[in-house]
Amino acid sequence: MKTTRYAFARVAACAAISMGIGGASASAAAQGAPRDTVAQATEKAEKTTGQGEGVVRAVDADDRRLMITHGPIAGPLEMSPMTMAFHVAPNVDLSSLSKGMKIKFTISRDAKGLYVIEDVRPEKP
Repeated sequence: MKTTRYAFARVAACAAISMGIGGASASAAAQGAPRDTVAQATEKAEKTTGQGEGVVRAVDADDRRLMITHGPIAGPLEMSPMTMAFHVAPNVDLSSLSKGMKIKFTISRDAKGLYVIEDVRPEKP
C-alpha cells in the first residue's frame, strides 16, 4: 500500500511539472509530434527581444561584434547590467559606431541561443 501511494505521488508530481513547465511542448510531445517539430515551434513562438542602453567599449567590424557596457535590459530577456561582447546582425551599420559612444539598442536571441544586436541608435547628447 505504501509503495502504491509513493508511485502515485511520483506520477502526479511528474504530471504537474510537465504541465506547468512544459506547456504546449509537453502536450505536443505527448500527442506524438516529432521532437524537431516541437523544438522548431517552440523556438519560433518564443523569439525574445529586449531594449537596452549602454556604452560601446570596442567595435570589431571584421567579426561583426560589439563590446558593450550596458544597464539592465528591458523586455523578456531581463538581463542584468554587465559588460559583454555581442554578435551584430548583418543589417546594422558598424561604421558609425566608436569606442565610448553612448547607444540604445535592440537585442534578440538567435536559433543557437546567442545574443544578437538587431538595431543600434547613437544616443543624442
